[in-house]
Amino acid sequence: MKGRVFMTANTVHTDRKKHRKSGGMQSPDFLMRHPVFSVTIILLSIMIFGILAYFVLQKGSLVKWDLDVVNRMHAVALSSPEWIKNVMLAGDYLGKQGYIATGVILGLYFLIKRFWKELFMVIVLYAGQVILFLGLGNFFARQRPVFTENIGIVISYPSFPSGHMMSAVIMFGLLAYFIVPKISSWAGKTAAILLAVFLVFFIGYSRFFMGAHYITDVIAGIALGVAWVTLVILSIEMISGKVVKENEKEK
Repeated sequence: MKGRVFMTANTVHTDRKKHRKSGGMQSPDFLMRHPVFSVTIILLSIMIFGILAYFVLQKGSLVKWDLDVVNRMHAVALSSPEWIKNVMLAGDYLGKQGYIATGVILGLYFLIKRFWKELFMVIVLYAGQVILFLGLGNFFARQRPVFTENIGIVISYPSFPSGHMMSAVIMFGLLAYFIVPKISSWAGKTAAILLAVFLVFFIGYSRFFMGAHYITDVIAGIALGVAWVTLVILSIEMISGKVVKENEKEK
């Protein structure tokens, strides 16, 4: 009898591994298998965000440096060719409309596939991003850079931390986390990760180039986005892992 139960458990485990390998984009459970690495990333990201937040609240030398850098960047941006301005404007659409489209597509995909863990990740990450952005933005209430001549649409809501950067990290972080494990070659994996990182920094640079954010807004948005993505994925993977183990014990 014990032998049959053992064989059944092994069969279930093997079937699950086969399903996860061929069943489409699913969480690789990488963060759950490397909790020390995951927690380190969360703590470092929160530390970076906290340091920047402190200086923003103090309005000290870093803020003055911020203002000088954004003014220099804006002068360069205004004198840039029109095609460069259009490329930078594309970063705005990618970070906003692209983010929304990605969330809808991933949500529908996971819903159709009945991948509940992954669907829950998308829902929590996207809902949390809105809460964090609005809550922290109103708390710090940092005014955006002001210019006599602007590039693109002038935004009035607070600038710290950058909502675009949080969105970019969530969007490309999720895509990389789900897609990279499906790529067989290390060259392909490396290329996919570098592309995701490049697109995140492209969106950040475009926001800075257009004068919509200070450089510290961008960095803080990236740090907060990394902390949030890592925390949510790790938490859901661990909760899901416990549920699976409890179900196996009941069987």
